[in-house]
Amino acid sequence: MNKTEKLLKKHIKKAKNILLLTHKGPDIDAFSSMLLMYKAIKETYPSKQIIMKARQYPSSKLPLMKEITVLQKEDNIKPEGEDLIIITDSSLWRLCQEPGDTIKESDAPVFFIDHHRINVDEEERENQFFINEGRSSATEQVYVTLKRIFGNKFKVDEDVSALVQYGIISDTGRFLFDLTTPETFRIFAEVMEVYRADVEEFEYRSAKFPREATDVVIEYLKTLTIKGDMAYMYISQDIINQKGFEKQAVNEAFVFLKDKYLRFIQGVHWGFIVKPMFNDENEWSVSFRSTKGYQDVGIIAKELNGGGHEYASAIKIKANNVEEILEMVLSAIKKVTS
Repeated sequence: MNKTEKLLKKHIKKAKNILLLTHKGPDIDAFSSMLLMYKAIKETYPSKQIIMKARQYPSSKLPLMKEITVLQKEDNIKPEGEDLIIITDSSLWRLCQEPGDTIKESDAPVFFIDHHRINVDEEERENQFFINEGRSSATEQVYVTLKRIFGNKFKVDEDVSALVQYGIISDTGRFLFDLTTPETFRIFAEVMEVYRADVEEFEYRSAKFPREATDVVIEYLKTLTIKGDMAYMYISQDIINQKGFEKQAVNEAFVFLKDKYLRFIQGVHWGFIVKPMFNDENEWSVSFRSTKGYQDVGIIAKELNGGGHEYASAIKIKANNVEEILEMVLSAIKKVTS
C-alpha cells in the first residue's frame, strides 16, 4: 500500500458522506470501476452515505447499476456536504464536468483513480490526490487498490467478479491491447474462480445500438476522408439539427464508428472521429484510434491537451464549428507526424 492509498483508506474511514463520480460519457470501464468502489465501501461501512452520480445508466446491465443517481438534463453536480470525493477512470476535472457543474469547488478531498497516460496539467490543489499505476483499466486499478486498503474485509463475490471481468474486457479489447499485463490475466483468473461472467452475451449486448443510430452512421460516412493510412469522419451541429438526431443516436453511432469501423477500412490503420457535445454548442469531442505499430495517437491527443493511450485517445476541445475543429486536429497531426 503506497502513501496515497494509505491516505485514501484514512479518508474513507472518517468520511460520512462520500461522492463517487467518473468521466463524462462513461464507458463500461468507467461504470465498472465506480460501481466496484461503491460496493466495497458500502459493504465495509454500511452506515456511510455513498452516492454515485452520472447522467446515464450503462449501455449494458451491470451489477448495482440501479444504485446510480442518474441526473436529469437540467440537473448540475454541485457541492452538497460531501466530505470525500472519489473519481474513477479520469485524472482531469474537465473530463468529469458539464457546463453548470460546480462540484470542483467542493472543499472535500478528491482522489482520482485512473489508468490513462496523461499529464495532470490542471491547477494543483492541496487536497487533490492521484492513484494511477498505468494498469489495463480503471477497474483493475480500483480492484488492486481495494485489496490493498481493505485486505480481507474486501470480499470477492459474484458482483465484484462480474464488474472486474466486464471492466477489464471492455478496456483491453479482450486482452489485445498493450496495457494488458501478466497481472491483468492473474486478476481475471482470480475473480473468475468465484464467478464466470458470460462474456459472449455481454459483448453481444454491448455491441447493440439503437436503430435510429443507423441514419447518423450514414451521415458520418458521407464525410469519410482517407489520407494515406489515416481516415477521419465528422458530423456537424447543423446536420444534427436538420435531421433531428437525438443525443443517444449520435453518441451510439460515434462509438460504433470509432471502435468498429475506422481502423477496419482496407489500407487504413488509424484516424479520428468528431462530434459536437450536446450540453455545450462550442465544445467538441474528438476520439483517435490506431492499429499497433502505425501511429501513437496518445501523442496527438496530448498535443491538443487531451489524453489516453497509444492506440486509443480523446480530447474535448472548444471551437465555433466543425471546420475549425478539423483545422486544429489536422494541424496537430501534421506537427506530430512530420
